[in-house]
Amino acid sequence: MNEQPRSVELTAIPAMPRMLLAAATTRKKSRTEPVFKPLVIRARGIRAEAAKLAKFCRVCGFDEGGPLPLTYPHIMAFPLHMQLMLAPEFPFTPMGAVHVRNDIQQQRSLGADESLDFEVRLGSTEQVEKGYEVDIVTEVSAGGELVWRDLSVMLIRKHGSGVKKPAKARSEGEAFSESLQWHLDANLGRQYAAASGDYNPIHLYPLTAKLMGFRRQIVHGMWSKSRCVAHLLPAAFEGAASVNVAFKLPVFLPGSVTLVYNREQSDAAFELRDSSGVKPHLAGELTWGS
Repeated sequence: MNEQPRSVELTAIPAMPRMLLAAATTRKKSRTEPVFKPLVIRARGIRAEAAKLAKFCRVCGFDEGGPLPLTYPHIMAFPLHMQLMLAPEFPFTPMGAVHVRNDIQQQRSLGADESLDFEVRLGSTEQVEKGYEVDIVTEVSAGGELVWRDLSVMLIRKHGSGVKKPAKARSEGEAFSESLQWHLDANLGRQYAAASGDYNPIHLYPLTAKLMGFRRQIVHGMWSKSRCVAHLLPAAFEGAASVNVAFKLPVFLPGSVTLVYNREQSDAAFELRDSSGVKPHLAGELTWGS
């Protein structure tokens, strides 16, 4: 018998400082066979904060004054993701969780001052070689109509099976016709944190990143995705769109990255690679207008 999910109803998005403090201090009992229980968190009547939205547009390269950027509802929902992972239904603490895939679909453009209803829930879970992959599903509605959806796949690096999946057949890969480079400053993680509220220490300073096992700070995966979308999606476009990415190698700061892509009339395939254009940091597909 399927267990009915516990439902949490909110009238505001939780403050990120409180969520981050809870994430840093919460301890959960480690279990070799963790149990994930169903949970739904809803927040109704939410509007984007103009100042934070403007910061986000500037740091990611979106034009200001238009509809919400395609990736921005994910940023608005991030505190709800944290609340879900802090709940007793989620058997692991959120610290150390790795974002490995993110798929976004919007049915239409969302107004910057539009009242939105958010629903976040725990989706499917799978034990993999290095831990557990957990789906977090976010749906955004306006006036009772589903207008935006996000699937975030998080890797919890505990109690992995140790069993590798069969390797996929190697392919030559897609040849990309366009490329450009971006230089990323050492403070980019702090700039994006101020816009998004995601102050995970791995993104801030060399010392805080080293405490979490990285040689120096790394850029947020959702910055990389948003920056690619800002470049590839036509500036004047408003309508249905989707963007799916897999996060691969981390981007260390400071540094340079290379965006390679093919852009057609209504879609683009792209990868974000290292400065030499070889090692992949992110791979994705973007479609619009259909």
